Amino acid sequence: MSAWSPPGRAVRRDAGRDLAEPHLLLEAWDQAATAPAAVRCAVLVQLAGLCPDLESALDLDVGECADLAALVHATTFGREVEGVITCSFCGETLSVEICLPIRKEPVADTANGLRRAAVGEFTVRAPTTRDLLAAAAAPDRARAVLLSRCVQHRDGRPVDPAELTAEQESLLDEAAESITDAALPMLCTRCPACDNEVRAALDVAALLWDRINVAAPRLMTEVAVLARAFGWSEADLLAMPAARRAAYLARVEM
Repeated sequence: MSAWSPPGRAVRRDAGRDLAEPHLLLEAWDQAATAPAAVRCAVLVQLAGLCPDLESALDLDVGECADLAALVHATTFGREVEGVITCSFCGETLSVEICLPIRKEPVADTANGLRRAAVGEFTVRAPTTRDLLAAAAAPDRARAVLLSRCVQHRDGRPVDPAELTAEQESLLDEAAESITDAALPMLCTRCPACDNEVRAALDVAALLWDRINVAAPRLMTEVAVLARAFGWSEADLLAMPAARRAAYLARVEM
């Protein structure tokens, strides 16, 4: 994957903005569509006003970013989501409907630092989106990049991944996964085929992007149809209340 750098402009922090607002919906689609998949969560959280700027959003650990994305989804499209998971015990495909868990604090704050865990003589922290970007930029060394960025000695000295034993690497991987999973929204359901409990982390960023990637093109189609029929500009049509835009669209289709 090619290197990616955030856009130069920043969006001011406020109490949260509804991405369903037409201008903001199209801006979210524009920016997220051109960002690497790993970055979309941070982009959407920042555009929704839940982080002061994109630089700060990239420095949230991935669990915290997903937590905020759940709030963005709830504000924009509601808390109810549908998904499909595979039972890890019998392979049955399960269709599920859940209500997204929502954090109590609406604005991200990284002042207190990232979650960390002690593993023997090392300290491991949860990876951030920026860490994932660095790893993706060096796919042949991705694991080593993450280890060098997220692990250090207990006394603060950096870790050389080449000096770690296979056992140490395994323990550090498990610790990093554990801290990250602890912050991710989890789905728990029971498989009707084998009666085992199935647990899976929800990819909230993917769910949110899927909804935006449907809603934005649909809005653009409405704008194109009405502009062609009445000669109105995009700005005029996006400023129009949704109910009135739908009423005009119905008359074009009559």
